[in-house]
Amino acid sequence: MCTIKKIISNLFLLIIFFLSCQAASQNKQLKKIDELLKKADISNKKYEDLKELEYGKAANILALQSGNSERITKSYFFMARSLLNLGLQKESFIYVKKAEEQDFAKKDIITKALLLEIKGANYEILRLPSQYAKIEMEIIELLKDKTDYVSLEIKSRCYANLANHNQYYKKNANADSTFIYLNLQKKQLEKLPEKKFFSAICEHYSFKGCSFLLNKKNDSAFYYLKKSYQLKQKYKDPVLYLQYYYLGDYYYQQKQYHNALDFYLKGAKNIQSYSLRKDYLLDMYKNISDIYNILGEKDKHSEYGKLYSQLKKELLIKRTNELDYALNVILNDENTERKHNERKKYIWIFSGIFLLISIFLIIYFVLRKNLKHKESLISEVNNTVQQKEELISQKHIETEELQLKINDVYHKVVELAKSNDPTFYFRFQEVYPMFQKKLLEIIPNLRTSELILCAYLFLGFTTKDIADYTFKSVNTIRNRKQNLRKKFNIRTEQDIESWLKNLFETKP
Repeated sequence: MCTIKKIISNLFLLIIFFLSCQAASQNKQLKKIDELLKKADISNKKYEDLKELEYGKAANILALQSGNSERITKSYFFMARSLLNLGLQKESFIYVKKAEEQDFAKKDIITKALLLEIKGANYEILRLPSQYAKIEMEIIELLKDKTDYVSLEIKSRCYANLANHNQYYKKNANADSTFIYLNLQKKQLEKLPEKKFFSAICEHYSFKGCSFLLNKKNDSAFYYLKKSYQLKQKYKDPVLYLQYYYLGDYYYQQKQYHNALDFYLKGAKNIQSYSLRKDYLLDMYKNISDIYNILGEKDKHSEYGKLYSQLKKELLIKRTNELDYALNVILNDENTERKHNERKKYIWIFSGIFLLISIFLIIYFVLRKNLKHKESLISEVNNTVQQKEELISQKHIETEELQLKINDVYHKVVELAKSNDPTFYFRFQEVYPMFQKKLLEIIPNLRTSELILCAYLFLGFTTKDIADYTFKSVNTIRNRKQNLRKKFNIRTEQDIESWLKNLFETKP
């Protein structure tokens, strides 16, 4: 009897030790998740969308293993936000929905608001202004009684977005309505400490200045643009490219070309110094080139024209690579979730083994006669585990082979395009089955040659590349692109390539 009590006592201590190890392991894992989430947020502030996606995904894998709803929600949030900025609206919506289904997101008002912000931004990119405005009003209503700094900053962004909606999307918009929203934004910002939130205040001044400039109120425009610049200087923030950019726009509109040129050049240098947003640098190169042309400095006009073209091509290649990578991450996500489920089964198997061994030890000391029977049971369990491991290993191999095939499809289509292969468009339709259908829904009478040109543009080929690969002149391709712009009614300032990327969300 004493022996049995001793065995049970030792077994109890063993279980406590096992649970303590599990708790220590979980704490270590939670710290790792928090580190990854912090890196994801820092990447967003540096405009490194792919890194944010990578860190968010890595955190998500661990968070799902831990079952921690808060960290699962945050990892989904970072993934949704990075996909938004990468132009993958459909995928961004998917991860917003996954985050919203978590218990933490259902209870935490701030998290609800942040997820709604991503939804609103997606609607804006998709040119759905009414849904965009509706979401912003929903966020304001959700946070109406909240006075913490995070809520105030979110509400200030919502009012700025409503001003933007009123100014650029609303038909027959009243300019006064824009400034009403901007003044409401100002009231939120006034409740925040200036030193900590001066960047948000600077953005407010800049947007207000641009709004005045748009409404031909030049003195007011200059006042607020200068105020934004001075506030940045007050807190010794070296990142001034936006202020230089907007002041350059102001002087450009006033036809004070030398002043405009000075600010654009400063802005370009500032971006190059701090490796910030290259899309603004692209606009600056374009404006600098145009101003040099107006001033009659042809060499400088040509120099910056070339810089503009090179950067545009570089950004297009970078964008294409980012989209490919992001799509691969999404394609891998389903496999990751399956692996997570397999891992959970694996844990249950080992837990079962641990329980069986514990029971066996008691029976071994109490009923020695049944020793052989219990040894047989252990052997059987071990065989089962081995079979499970072999099955998991086989599944991993199959998954890797499938992934290689998926990656190969895209490259084969590109090679067919480069060689002007007659089967290129048929193969392209197999990879992007909704491509032709969506275009024909907009323009039913599109010719096959126009559809093929759209396919080349969608894959990211330049006008020169298309001309070389299809044995046509650059002017011919340029004219055909212009005809497509007219047919699809694409705005002058928007690239047809970007328009196609935003329209099609189909994954190969």
